[in-house]
Amino acid sequence: MSYNLGELGNFEQCIEINSINDHIIGKYCLGHVIFNRSLIENNRIYSRDHIYLKNIMLHVADGYNKTKRCSWALCLPSNCSDNDAEKILEGLDTLGLTSTSVTCQTFIESYPKLDTDAIIGITILCLYMLIVITSTAIDLGLRSKRKVMIHPIFVSFSIYTNGKILFDVPKRTSKLSCLDGLRFISMLWIIFKHVYMVYQEMTIINFKNFIEFTEVIYSMLLIRGTLACDTFLLIGGILVTYVFFDKNMKSKMTFIEIMKHYLHRYIRLTPALAASILVFTTLGKYMGSGPHWSILLANIKNCRNYWWSSILYVQNQVNVEEMCTVHTWYLDVDMQLYILSPIIFWLFRLSYKIGIGTIITLIILSITLSFTRAYIYEMSAVETAYFIRGSATTYLNEFYYKTETRATPWFIGTILGYILATKKHLHVKLSGIYSLILWLLSLIIIVVCIFGDYNSLRRAEYRRFENALSIALLKPTFAVAVCWIIWACATEQGSFINQFLSLRLFQFMNKFSLSIYLVHRPLLQLIFSASKSPIYFSVFNIAYDSWGIMLLSFGLSIIWILLFEYPMLSMEKLIFKK
Repeated sequence: MSYNLGELGNFEQCIEINSINDHIIGKYCLGHVIFNRSLIENNRIYSRDHIYLKNIMLHVADGYNKTKRCSWALCLPSNCSDNDAEKILEGLDTLGLTSTSVTCQTFIESYPKLDTDAIIGITILCLYMLIVITSTAIDLGLRSKRKVMIHPIFVSFSIYTNGKILFDVPKRTSKLSCLDGLRFISMLWIIFKHVYMVYQEMTIINFKNFIEFTEVIYSMLLIRGTLACDTFLLIGGILVTYVFFDKNMKSKMTFIEIMKHYLHRYIRLTPALAASILVFTTLGKYMGSGPHWSILLANIKNCRNYWWSSILYVQNQVNVEEMCTVHTWYLDVDMQLYILSPIIFWLFRLSYKIGIGTIITLIILSITLSFTRAYIYEMSAVETAYFIRGSATTYLNEFYYKTETRATPWFIGTILGYILATKKHLHVKLSGIYSLILWLLSLIIIVVCIFGDYNSLRRAEYRRFENALSIALLKPTFAVAVCWIIWACATEQGSFINQFLSLRLFQFMNKFSLSIYLVHRPLLQLIFSASKSPIYFSVFNIAYDSWGIMLLSFGLSIIWILLFEYPMLSMEKLIFKK
């Protein structure tokens, strides 16, 4: 009655069956089943004496129509093939059920021996660790001799030196220190959103409660977690423009300088990303097992085939349905927009009006394209509605992952970044009442962006124009509201909000933002894919799992930074002699 439609059986007990005499081991099979209401209503097997069973089946069919998932586990002898398992599940047809697919695995398949890819991955990591250990040993050894000068190249990979840099949080005064707090809050929001999404995909013992949760207004706090990515894009646009015009206002934009601009960004992001792909692709399948492990294996297969599109930051445009690291679509969008930044800098240098006019034109084009795609493909304004109405594939592939439809916050950020760097209009000081009005207006807009589409999730009738308009305007509207917060804090009109967002704690946590972002989703997938029983949904459990993933990711990110981020940044400084 609570839509417990995931019968997973006992995974470990099944695959550990081992009959030495008969040469038979256990094979665990998980079939996906469809409830057909019309077959149940017209099925003769439900006679008058079994009308109660028919009513129960109809109730479960209603639950299936809302969840769009049902699994049925079988434990068979290993001699049986996957086709045999499908034939067994075909017997459910008499009850009004239809089997769609079956995945089977034995103990050997669940706990495979190291293959060539794993050996290569381990070898690469061991050689890399040898470099790190050697660098650390040289660093510590030479430091004991005070008069010996240490060449930076020998300590670039030193855990000791990089650790001192990582855990040092010097006091700083910056007009953009509020970005530290916005980044941390956005990162936390993303993690909560991803945990919620995993619950959405897993077998839940009380799925009815999950559906009921999506119908209450405060569920929008999790559903709208995607807006955190727009905050990151906004901040990215601000920083790339602010840094350039704050430091290079009079420098020439030569070909070499532009190449350095690109290379710096690539070196900043790629080593940590490549390391996460290497570990996940070569060693991921050895980190657990479970009924849903096939989902993780499919993702690993995508990484083996299309890892190159990930480190080239084009996977949101190429082989989109077979993305290697799905959550890094944001890095693809950010990198592709970063490539456009020199053109934007050049336009601003030509004329302030030309730069602003061009960016506004691009924003309008992006909004128009978003509306057009949303209208043509009949997209829903609330992401979770796809979970109820049908597949989200079109929404993700045609809108959510695409640079051309996600670029508006970044473009808005470039305008604010230019204004802050060149100190244009910074002399404008609003009186207390006007500043308060803008603060209230900004907060109201943010609240509306989060909760405004609540009714579209509950409404049975789909309104095409309203949903398309909401999709097109939501992200730029949210970005503009956040822009006021940043502007107010940067111009000393932020009061206690600026003090809070500028806390040194946030400054410290910002150092981990990239690595936490890279490792948290694979970690989340590993943990939940290895779940061997249905999970129980509650708001408390989501909060508990989210904070757990956050802390685990933080611990893992320390290793990631010391091994992959900081060493490459040190090498980059040596290359460019900064």
